[in-house]
Parts: sequence; structure tokens; C-alpha cells
Amino acid sequence: MRTVTPIQTASPPSRDVEAAFTNWKWQQQNALTSVNDLVRTFPPLAGTPLLARISRRLGSRKLGLTPYYVNLIERDAHGLPRVDDPLWLQVVPTWTEDSNHALSYDGESENWELPHEIVTPICQHKYDNRVIIRAVNVCHAYCQFCYEALRTLETESDKGKFKKSDWAATLKYIADHPEIDEAILSGGEPLMHADPQLAGLLRDLRALRPDLIIRVHTRALTFNPYRITEALVAALRETRVTAVGVHVAHPREITAEFIAAVGKLRSAVPLLFANIALLAGINDSLPVMKELCLTLYRNGVLPHYLYQFMPFSPGDTQFSSDISRGIAIVSQMKRRISNMAVPEFVLPHKTGKFTVPLHLPGEAPQLESREGREFMNFRNWKGEPCVFPG
Repeated sequence: MRTVTPIQTASPPSRDVEAAFTNWKWQQQNALTSVNDLVRTFPPLAGTPLLARISRRLGSRKLGLTPYYVNLIERDAHGLPRVDDPLWLQVVPTWTEDSNHALSYDGESENWELPHEIVTPICQHKYDNRVIIRAVNVCHAYCQFCYEALRTLETESDKGKFKKSDWAATLKYIADHPEIDEAILSGGEPLMHADPQLAGLLRDLRALRPDLIIRVHTRALTFNPYRITEALVAALRETRVTAVGVHVAHPREITAEFIAAVGKLRSAVPLLFANIALLAGINDSLPVMKELCLTLYRNGVLPHYLYQFMPFSPGDTQFSSDISRGIAIVSQMKRRISNMAVPEFVLPHKTGKFTVPLHLPGEAPQLESREGREFMNFRNWKGEPCVFPG
């Protein structure tokens, strides 16, 4: 029988604080943002080598854990976070040593933005028909492996912050380029804007063209699902937002609160999909990835992309998994579970995403011609050799 992790709930510690706990702004105001906050929440950490290591790793980088997310972290008998807890490992830099090679994170090298693509300080035009808008540089909590670490994790980021003048320039750029079909609000975390501000941004985009596709990317459902307020849902509905991309990494992040937030979004937005980073020790196994993707699909969120770990991201000694491992996981899922529950495995290269073929060396399909007809030799989902037609 398949073992499924029960859906958790991040219940507040007492009824007295329930109203505050479920307020998204309270969550942000009470987030753990320092080493001292960690010690107050996990007292046995005090004076440990682990705490010293965390302090060294943070350096000039941000820390952030909402009380909601803290409640999901599993502790050992001494009250310490479990050393292998997949939630703790994502948000607190616990790795023993930093890597030291040409692709290591150095606080300077850019992962994703090429200079000629930055058409305004907050707008990137990489692909022909869409732009991505960096609506904010902060997040509900901080993934210590962030692919946009230069924007989000660095306390002294050189990335430009959101300004009204840059927003006006971005709207003009989209209006002047009819080839743009889609505008994507990203960040950082665009839902860090309050409801009135975010609604204003969405209305401005919708006013450009009635047929403009508007997409919003967020990890709020993982870190602070209370962010999905009725006012936010109303704004998404009013401005006819086309799709919301949900960032998630592990089945234990899909709580009752996460699912409730999904339900609210589905009432207003036609498409919900998930982006998943492939992370060693977190989700780079078939059972975990299968459970994650099926749970998302079961609750109305289509697993869309599985991202290979990017170079120039913090913690590659902790999080980087082999490309061949990602291929093996996705290829084993293919046809064994519903195809809509299987993400596309991509390399997020600085020049653009590349879809990874799901075969290992020596297993690539071969096209050949015989007697004026084409035949494809391939291996089916069971690994059996086949030929089409045949």
C-alpha cells in the first residue's frame, strides 16, 4: 500500500492568538529574521556548532521564517529542528561548507538576467511574446537556495527596487510592443504588496489590452497562505488574471491551509500550476516527487516545471542534484501516473529554459527511413524496445 503523508495543519499555538495568527500581515511582522530569533524559537540551538555555522552562512544574506512555516518544522526530542527536516533545510543555511568552483555562488554572478533583456529597471524581455516584471525584491520567507539570490537574499542588493517611474516605463514598453502577449508579475514575491497596491498594478496591466495574458508567481501558499485574502481574490477576478504559478518543494508544504488558499484562487483564476526546484535531500527521490505532484494535481494545481538547480545559487553543496537524477525521476513518473501530474524537467539556463529529454546516454530514440517510410525506434514507459509504426 502506498504511504501518503497526511495533510498537516499549521494550527496556532493557542486559541487566544488564532485571529492574529491567521492574519497575513501578523505573520510577516512576527517572522524570524535573525539568529537571535532562531534561538528564542529553538532554545536548544544556543551555543551549538550548528548555530555558529548558520551565523557564518548568513553573513550578508537575509533570513526569514513565518510563524506558520515554523509550526510545520519537525523537532527532535530535544526541541531542535530535525537535522534532515526538508522544510528547515530550505530556509536555514545549515550546510557545513560552501563550494569553491567556477559556478559557485559569489554574490555577484548573474543567473538569469542578461543586460540586453532588461528593458526597464523592473522589466525583463527574454522570450519573444512575454515579459517578466520584478514587482518587489522581498519575500514572505527566504529560500536559502534562491535562484534570484542577488535580488532577494542579499541584504545590500544592487537590484533596483520598485519605483512608480519604472512602473510607468514598463507599462509604456508593453503598450509599444504588440508582440507581447503576456505579462508575468514576479519578484521576489509580488504578493508582498498590500491588496490595494497589487490591485492597482493588475488594473494598470489590464487597462493596456483586454486580451493581455496576466500571470502571477508566488510562494505565499507555502510560507503564508493567509495572504490569499478575499480582497486579493476579488482583484484577481476583476482584472481577469489568467494564471497563478505556485512555488512549492515538498509534500509537507501542502497543508490544509495551502489547500484552502488553492480553493480561493481557483474561484477567480482559470489556471493554477506549480513550479518546483529539484533539491537534493529535499525532493530528489521518486516517492517524494510522486507524492508532491499527485497531491498538487489532486487539489487542482498542475505540476508545470521541475527546475534543475542553477549555478551561482547559494548552497549547491547541499542542494544540487545530478541532471541524470532528475531525468530518472521524471522518466519513471511518465505514464506511471497521470501525465498532467508529471512536470516538464528543465534546465533554467541564462539564455532561456531548455527541456531535458527523458532518456539517458544510449537510450535516445532513433529515426530511420526504410523503403521510403520513416520508422521511430524507442523505449516505451516500461523500458521495452519498440518501433513505430509496428
